[in-house]
Amino acid sequence: MLKRIVYALTGLVASAALAIAGTIPLLPSNANYSEPSQIQATINAVISMLNGNGAYATAPATVSIGTQCQGTAGASPVTCNGQRGTAPFTGLVVAGLAATGTTVDLTITNSAVTAASICHVQPTTAFTAGSGVTVATVVPAAGSMVVKLVNAGSTTNAVTTGTLGFYCFQ
Repeated sequence: MLKRIVYALTGLVASAALAIAGTIPLLPSNANYSEPSQIQATINAVISMLNGNGAYATAPATVSIGTQCQGTAGASPVTCNGQRGTAPFTGLVVAGLAATGTTVDLTITNSAVTAASICHVQPTTAFTAGSGVTVATVVPAAGSMVVKLVNAGSTTNAVTTGTLGFYCFQ
């Protein structure tokens, strides 16, 4: 019985030692961080810790949202070189989004995109009410991405211009 108690206490002490030895950095408990008048310094220290800067270099870093671009309006393909941005399209073919289930492919030329990129694309302008134009698929390739728009509604889309917002990461 005594042997089991010793094993249990040993396990408890070992678990506590592992918990204390965690790699999560703590803010120092000095006057700079515990005084109410130092709230801004405390917030800046937390931001530095989350970004992995300074004394908190072992903390996890946040993901950068990257460079932004604004494409010049035109027919597909539209060029916009950045990790995020907007691509305005003109001359959309109405027949391509005429009825439910019809599609149209638009290409965004972008030097930041590779075949391994993960891209999210969303229309940022309104299409014809009831037409339900939405993104069906995004296929990234080296230097471009092909966005398939689908009419998921019950009304013909009569809008011939539209803007797509996107962001990509790897």
